[in-house]
Amino acid sequence: MLRKLFISLSLCIAVLSTHAQLNRYYFYAKTQKLYERGDYSGAVGSISVFLEYQSEDEIALYLRALCKYQLDDWRGAQADLDNLLVHKPFMTEALVLRAAVRNQLNEHAAAMVDIRLAAELRPNERDIRYMRGVTHFLLEEYPEAIEDFTATLKRDPDHLDARLNRGTAYLLKGDTVTALQDYRQATQTNPYSPGPHINIARVYYSQHKNELALETLDKALALAPKSGQALLIKALIEFDLKREKQALETISQAIACAPRSSLAYYNRAIMYAQKGEYAAALKDYEAAAQISPSNVFIRYNAGVTYAEAKRYREAADALSYAIALYPQFARAYNLRADVRLKLGDRAGARTDYDSAQQIVARYVSDREGGDKWSDTTANFSRFIAFENDFTTPSDLVVPAFLRDYDELLPLASIHVGQEQVYTEWQPVRRADSVAGAPFFAFVIPSADTARRIDLELLPPVRDVHTVNLIRSISLAEAHEYEAALALLDSIPRHSSLHPLRRVVQATTEISQIRFAPTPLSPVWVGGSSGATKTDTPDYSRPIGELQALATEYGENPYLYYSLGIAYYLSRDLASSEKAFDRALDLESHFAEALFNRALVRILQGKNNQACLDLSQAGQLGLDRAYRVISDHCKR
Repeated sequence: MLRKLFISLSLCIAVLSTHAQLNRYYFYAKTQKLYERGDYSGAVGSISVFLEYQSEDEIALYLRALCKYQLDDWRGAQADLDNLLVHKPFMTEALVLRAAVRNQLNEHAAAMVDIRLAAELRPNERDIRYMRGVTHFLLEEYPEAIEDFTATLKRDPDHLDARLNRGTAYLLKGDTVTALQDYRQATQTNPYSPGPHINIARVYYSQHKNELALETLDKALALAPKSGQALLIKALIEFDLKREKQALETISQAIACAPRSSLAYYNRAIMYAQKGEYAAALKDYEAAAQISPSNVFIRYNAGVTYAEAKRYREAADALSYAIALYPQFARAYNLRADVRLKLGDRAGARTDYDSAQQIVARYVSDREGGDKWSDTTANFSRFIAFENDFTTPSDLVVPAFLRDYDELLPLASIHVGQEQVYTEWQPVRRADSVAGAPFFAFVIPSADTARRIDLELLPPVRDVHTVNLIRSISLAEAHEYEAALALLDSIPRHSSLHPLRRVVQATTEISQIRFAPTPLSPVWVGGSSGATKTDTPDYSRPIGELQALATEYGENPYLYYSLGIAYYLSRDLASSEKAFDRALDLESHFAEALFNRALVRILQGKNNQACLDLSQAGQLGLDRAYRVISDHCKR
């Protein structure tokens, strides 16, 4: 459906281009080509250049929203569509796309408002009727969903998604017979699609007709041998039938075919754990957690496995993580109490036992059961295996930890021979002109800038202090912090390089403290009363120096950017966010500051603001932002 909307808009391009000061056709056509190649981030960058000059162009906004949708940047897409619909409130394609975005964000009632207006504007549009059925389905209005899917199928009996979704709506109403009829009909109208067979197999599996389910899955796999979904279900059935070796081989195939499936890693970990192969199980739980960092089941089951392996300290950490994700997790408190007893922490164990009892008492009358999120048995894991999105409930808090590649981007620092991007800072300019040095500038190091500087490749530099500054920068980039600081100390206060020396020294000290080997890395341990801090290294001296530089020599976005990182490392998230705010006040297009502020906001539970920051960072060309959006912004 989305592809059809895109192409229909492209038909308008040639007409509109003649009335524009810029060549709209060029940007539209380039964006469309990039979109069709699957280079969505490149397409966003291309059309964003045009939108810098024509910020209200409805087609450009729609194209960018469509590309962002494909990148899972739903909040960014919604922002563009909101802007578009202010000026063009009856643009049907935009209404339909915003409805799709809102459905992805679990804003189903708002999506229904958009889709109903689109249906009024184009009552005969088949795709709009189908989208309305999807929205009814997500609102759990199954009779209305069935009605819309039926209308779609009357006009197009081969519409596979309408057929399958109608079958699932019947299934959720308890009408298994009619659901199977739809699924079987889909096998006739779409004989080369594995989807109908997978759905039939799910029904058989739920009815404990395992052999029939396996036969049906074999048909799906004959059509799509690399279907991760079909292989996963097959592995679960094989494991239930005590064919453990075969199940492990099948689920390993599923992982090879769908390496981003946290659910497959999760279930393979359960299989390994039940066989007593704890090391393999824990490796898979870690892989699953890397993909779905907010999933409480993964963290809890990892804690169980650590405890079974008698690795009690790690068990306590994993359970603390699960509790931080879901503070009402009675079973996690109970198990952590047992683990703490093993570690000799009687006071902590008593607190956890009390917390578990209070939670159970509070929810004992809940008709759904107070232990709703505590059942992590093999049977329950099979049940959730059929969830399309393997994530925690929407009301769970954001984790207090980020994945390895989600770490903040590097500190801003003084570099040699780099181009100054943002506002020139007076001491940088002065050092260049007075000391006769190569050009100094603030940059954010990346793979192509973080390197040792070979003085022999530079023009002759007569000033010894300039040479020492360049050498210290090179040593700091090579993580030789002591040597770098010793050279910096040799630059006198009266030197024109003194302000630059202070910046390099502050950032070098931050890196030295951050990467110093310590027995325990600073982490946050969550509990029912909120997150508490362990001992954190002291960054107060370099923080004070960066603040003094901003006061003495004038504000610069890079100084506040580095302050934001230093505060983050000090676990002062509020001050970190304010520092990034100030950097962005001074330079609104500072992509790295947007990215880092987003990560700080994720840690504070400010997901909507964080995801919009990430969207802007991606829009400015920071592709890494879209990887974080994929993990943190889908709900």
